[in-house]
Amino acid sequence: MSQNSRSDRGMDPAVRSLSRSKLQDEINDFMSLLDSRAEERIVHDFLSRHSYFFYDLIRSNGFSTLYSKIKLGSDYEVDFAWFDTSSNGPEWSFVELEAPTRRMFTALGYPSQWLIHAIQQVLDWHSWIHDNLDYAKRLMPHVEYPRGYVFIGRRSELTPIKRKRLRRLQYEYRRSVEIHTLDWFVTSARNFQYTVTDHKGGNWEIPSGALGHGDLAKGCPVDAFKWLNSQFADNSKAIFQEYSLEEREQSALLNPDLFNEDRNEIK
Repeated sequence: MSQNSRSDRGMDPAVRSLSRSKLQDEINDFMSLLDSRAEERIVHDFLSRHSYFFYDLIRSNGFSTLYSKIKLGSDYEVDFAWFDTSSNGPEWSFVELEAPTRRMFTALGYPSQWLIHAIQQVLDWHSWIHDNLDYAKRLMPHVEYPRGYVFIGRRSELTPIKRKRLRRLQYEYRRSVEIHTLDWFVTSARNFQYTVTDHKGGNWEIPSGALGHGDLAKGCPVDAFKWLNSQFADNSKAIFQEYSLEEREQSALLNPDLFNEDRNEIK
């Protein structure tokens, strides 16, 4: 088994059967949910059944699957989680998802109460992990400084002033949180659409449906946890932990476009 790719378990039939037109229908369905201001649980349910809407974040040929509703003890619940299998070692990512009705900024351009709460939620997850590190690592091996993502509001609401303030917020929280609108998932799915052919499905080795907290607690999928507990993962994490954090800092300094909400938008 290679260091950075999963074993050949076969592609999820739901992914293999995808065509570009079918995926476009799913993108339209998701946009309809956003436009109709659906409840958060409905948006979450859709994403939990369509993991490839995370295409721009999850390594498609890595070992991690998408996990949904991960409990941090009895205190918190993470909407989605996964880990990356880079040469730097495993890095976990957590998602806080907000309903389409909750705006990112107020009419005057200040961070909304919902955005402030969502950012604080991610910071609280970090604090909980460090207060309960042994338990957290048993549940999610090597977790320590997870990368946080907040998805809130709509791209159409971002005026030039709000975009500037979003970039500033992104920079201030660059070590802990990335902030995006819910339209980010539409862009991600469109990018995935380019990998889809009508005869081979999509280039996505991850199951379309997310696994739950119980699966994670049982160490599933087995090959994912085999990689997490491998000597390679142990060694690379020990060596590159601080480098990974510095990389977040340097990316923000060296790439001015990093926090542009439209940077992955297909024109």
